Amino acid sequence: MKLVSVILLKLLLFSCCLAQQKYSTSQDTAYSELVWRSNTPDKLFQFYNQANIKGAYAINRELNPFYLRGDFDGDKNIDYAIAVIEKKSSKKGILIYHPSSKKYFLAGAGQALGYGDDYPWMDAWQVYEKKYVGLGVGETKRIKLKGEAILVEKLESSSGLIYWDGKKYEWYQQGD
Repeated sequence: MKLVSVILLKLLLFSCCLAQQKYSTSQDTAYSELVWRSNTPDKLFQFYNQANIKGAYAINRELNPFYLRGDFDGDKNIDYAIAVIEKKSSKKGILIYHPSSKKYFLAGAGQALGYGDDYPWMDAWQVYEKKYVGLGVGETKRIKLKGEAILVEKLESSSGLIYWDGKKYEWYQQGD
């Protein structure tokens, strides 16, 4: 009888732990969504929550900040870049949104630009505000930016600029 009581007590404790873990996971997800909504500009939030975007891409919460804001195409309007993971392939990259034209562009996350179609190496990024860019590693000509660029980095290793050339986004190698 004592053995049965011990087994029942262990089963009860185990089931309580599982229930707590499930509650904690759903609570974490709800909290994560609350943080995402509270820290995201309305235009970016509305863009991301379109079925075709949210259905295809998850927010890459490993990168901080998870989005950047700048005038990437030089039209004097705010644009957004958001760190994403393509759900189909788990490839990481950047989704760039131009609210003024309602167009979006991909770098990585299944769309090749620079170092391929997956950016798992990227551990830092920022808005690059300078108009003139120094000669990059392996580059033969300097570029003049039309707007701000996105500087992506593998810390203590390499970096590149993602910039708008007037028609599409291009890659310019910075360092190795």
